[in-house]
Amino acid sequence: MNNELSLGEQKQSLVYGPVTSRRFGTTIGIGLVPLKVCSFDCVFCELSVHTNVHTLERKTYVSVEEVLSELRKFPTQEADYLALSGAGEPSLAANMGEVIDALHAKYETPVIVLSNGSTIYMKDVQDELRRAEAVKLTFSTMDEQAFKRLNQPVEGLTAKKVADGIEQFASDYEGKLYFEVVVVKGINDELSDVRRTVEFLSRFNPYHIDINRPVRPGTARYLELPDRAVYEPLTGEFSALRVF
Repeated sequence: MNNELSLGEQKQSLVYGPVTSRRFGTTIGIGLVPLKVCSFDCVFCELSVHTNVHTLERKTYVSVEEVLSELRKFPTQEADYLALSGAGEPSLAANMGEVIDALHAKYETPVIVLSNGSTIYMKDVQDELRRAEAVKLTFSTMDEQAFKRLNQPVEGLTAKKVADGIEQFASDYEGKLYFEVVVVKGINDELSDVRRTVEFLSRFNPYHIDINRPVRPGTARYLELPDRAVYEPLTGEFSALRVF
């Protein structure tokens, strides 16, 4: 496999990387669902393509054996994490927990799941995520209207449903918990709204809460970047907060 692919091309592969990020260090990515199977069709999605399969149904797309076979070709010993992420929502893979167990059996490198948070209300997803050393959940707004505009979720999925799931999961998760708040100008960028979201997430003692702005082109080309300086004062209120 050619490891010199662009990030967008890598994300269409089963295994890709190494990828270096400012938040998680060096990761080897593992995509458990095809491009682009997701529960959201976010306006800021860096894949710059609309969701192909808009669903909350969990299915098995690749086997554990396929993952382990491809992973042998990559320098896992140099990675900070083996990251379940890829070109869609990884928790929509019905065998996510089996993959995490298999990675633990074969590798000492810790596992992180990079999730959009949409399935966190599901008990089976919660149970499987608890097996990972780290979990990143994206939750960008408590406001239902903004949630719909920003994430364009599957019908019936609400901000409250996700928030309740976060509370259930975080109450007894023992690994490193990261939260991501993606702020888009004109949708969820008001300081009071961002503070409300961060205040909610800070209740769960996360390792970090990251405020991110869509610096890469998303599926909606009209997006404008909010001013980073607007949110800097919040770092004095919440010790886990980082602003990017």
